[in-house]
Amino acid sequence: MENKSKITGPIFTARSLDEYIKMFDLDLDDLKNKNILDCAAGASSFTANMTQKGFDVKAVDLLYDKEPQFLKKKCENHLKILIESLSKIENHFKWDFFKNLNELKEHRIQAQNEFFDDYKKFRNIKYIKSNLNSLPFNDNSFSLILCSHLLFIYDHRLSYNFHINVIEEMIRVSNEIRIYPLVKHKKKKSEFLIQIMDYLRKVADFEIVEVNYEFRKGGNEMLKITKQ
Repeated sequence: MENKSKITGPIFTARSLDEYIKMFDLDLDDLKNKNILDCAAGASSFTANMTQKGFDVKAVDLLYDKEPQFLKKKCENHLKILIESLSKIENHFKWDFFKNLNELKEHRIQAQNEFFDDYKKFRNIKYIKSNLNSLPFNDNSFSLILCSHLLFIYDHRLSYNFHINVIEEMIRVSNEIRIYPLVKHKKKKSEFLIQIMDYLRKVADFEIVEVNYEFRKGGNEMLKITKQ
């Protein structure tokens, strides 16, 4: 049973379509006729909102075999712990997209409610349980993969080999990958970033792109990888 006062693994939380657009520098007009995969999507509403607009989007997460009520309780618990934790270190974050902690909380609640409404209807259709290092898709199945708040920020828990294996797998199934953010805390970039860029020079094109979103201070960049 999960400790209700401590998060022991990656947080299961909700981010919105508006956040995704800014985090990943997305232009919806450019995404028409493209198929998109959200990796480690958690309770984000991106897939729900985008498919409602007519886009072709799927999401994967290790927890998508769980019942909606189980995930809802986990998400609510993680949000409570997150808000309590952030209240002690508010100065570590930039209050721009969110004006304050209460606005962040309300934003997360709205996004998670939109996710759960959609997950109940489309579990195992749009929302697919998967390990990121073994995606259940054929080569070149997607035009674009988005990976938010998993790689790089958990480099104290997820090994360098895990990062490489996941990135290799994403390159296998997609023409383009965008990963955000690249910092952990206090503007500190992951120690894996330089090593991974050295590796990528052998297998793909890549660039670090500045984006119009910064909540973690210094977290206004994404890694954009394009298959050679």
